[in-house]
Amino acid sequence: MDLKYIIAEKYSNIEGVYNGIEYISTADNISRLVMDTLKFINSKKFMEIFSSSHPDFVLFYNPHPLNPFIARLIKRNFPEAITALYLHDPYKPDKSSYGFKKGIYIKLVEVIQKLTVRYMDYVVSPSEYSSYLYKKYYPEFNGKNYIAPLLIPDKWVNVNTERRFFSIIGGAHSATGHDTFIEIVNYAAEKELDCEFALISSSNITKYIENLTEKGTQKVKIVNKDSITDSEINEVIRESLAVFRLDKEVTQSGVIPVAYMNKTPIITRDIQGLTQHVNHMKNGYVIPFKCLPADAVRAMEYVKTNFIELSMNARRSYEEVWAEWQFDKYYYWLVDILRSK
Repeated sequence: MDLKYIIAEKYSNIEGVYNGIEYISTADNISRLVMDTLKFINSKKFMEIFSSSHPDFVLFYNPHPLNPFIARLIKRNFPEAITALYLHDPYKPDKSSYGFKKGIYIKLVEVIQKLTVRYMDYVVSPSEYSSYLYKKYYPEFNGKNYIAPLLIPDKWVNVNTERRFFSIIGGAHSATGHDTFIEIVNYAAEKELDCEFALISSSNITKYIENLTEKGTQKVKIVNKDSITDSEINEVIRESLAVFRLDKEVTQSGVIPVAYMNKTPIITRDIQGLTQHVNHMKNGYVIPFKCLPADAVRAMEYVKTNFIELSMNARRSYEEVWAEWQFDKYYYWLVDILRSK
């Protein structure tokens, strides 16, 4: 089976090299993304890509303004081709925690996804909660919906790494709880607690770092650069007693399965998008949505005391839900379709 990847050039340094890559965009900001979209709408580029090898199956993974145009082109010119959309976030019920600009951006993404869904035969949801929101937001969709978590390759390294951090990993904005994380660091530093922290993000985190106290700065390791590899993320997670997910609104988190793969528990706010995967005092610890630093400290103390059990359960959760060898469990329907082609 021949595979072709159509991606933006900013993903060219992604770990793992694939054959058949078509780089269609150089956009790294909203204005350039709009320009690229306008340039390609009436371009013959996509017909050339697909005509050289008629597609049997096309998967749309990341939201992009070009998706509905490409999907329509495929359905018009290759009616036998099967289309599917991996729909990470079908709808965010509460956009207030993201601020005005980010909220507008999220709404635009939802509009683009709704236009794309019209041309899909299948929609894949990464979790039960995501599927619930999808069915609520797209009641008119006539295709089939399957639940298939984001499968993570097993990169666990069996080494005796010292576990010393309580970390937060990933993009930082008003809804990710990095402000709360900084409050926890400062609180722990002021109380002279025996703990260390790590923050790893490719986002602009200047406004968060500025709020660190002098004592707090001494307690946190910061990894902040434009491009961070999976290997660097895994290294920090393997050195962590737990990873914080302090989001104020989220459908699901890709950090959770990566942490569980590395035998690392999760400390999370009590929201449905996260507690669907984090079982309190089993593979992690759930703190109140309106949490105080003292709540986080209690969670950290519990993790320290019960790390071995939490770690084992975290790894078990990965193996039962997100491990790469679970592919047939979630994609049996796709395997059957492709075999018939």
